[in-house]
Amino acid sequence: MALADREQRELEEIEQRLLDEDPALAAKLTRPSVLTFLFGSAVRALGVLAAFFAGLLVVVAGVTWSSAAVIALGALVCVGVFAKLFVGARQS
Repeated sequence: MALADREQRELEEIEQRLLDEDPALAAKLTRPSVLTFLFGSAVRALGVLAAFFAGLLVVVAGVTWSSAAVIALGALVCVGVFAKLFVGARQS
């Protein structure tokens, strides 16, 4: 939902007053903190681990049910997680 022109101008005025009154605080608020970066990285790492273990559980379920299709699906998920990590590491 976009802001009305009046609201946008008011926000810009507030931002300008903050810059004028306390430039150190304004700089601190506009710069992302290390904790934000670490939190995002931790969430991504937990997501990768969860996807990998979900794939392993699907493989175990496939073995339990003697279903080659389910085993293949679980293996595909596990390999996909590592492929995504590999591609992501190559792009960085």
